[in-house]
Amino acid sequence: MAKRQADASEKKGGVGLKAGKLRRDSRFRLVVIIALMVIVAALFFFWGKFKIALAGIFILLMVALGMERSGTDIDLGKLVETGSLEESRITKSDGFWAIGDDCDGTVDYDCANFEYQGDAQAFYEQCGGVNNDLNALDGDKDGEACESLPAN
Repeated sequence: MAKRQADASEKKGGVGLKAGKLRRDSRFRLVVIIALMVIVAALFFFWGKFKIALAGIFILLMVALGMERSGTDIDLGKLVETGSLEESRITKSDGFWAIGDDCDGTVDYDCANFEYQGDAQAFYEQCGGVNNDLNALDGDKDGEACESLPAN
């Protein structure tokens, strides 16, 4: 029964929990951006016809790298929906991004979705802490999520 609920939660969220976790991991995002920059740079030197387009893509990747390093990001879906840059801004805490519907209970997270207590704590606090613990990460309501996980 619990397995079926977890599968349903993954489908409801639109992205599997593991993919969602990688999407929110700052280190993973940095590796992907840098890998794409290397690929685009290599293509720039070997694919003469598209140098202007590749240069533009490389500049966009540099902007993405700068935004990632500075802790600034934007939820494009929310930007299109609201038209407000301020409302679409995403926050980052301890290398963890709060993206999209993380805090509305659409996707059911539990302590098994986090490797370290600090990651679970950052998620818990970004979603409102004790006042909005829809995922029951803080069973004893003491303000500390997933206390059984190792510290990072």
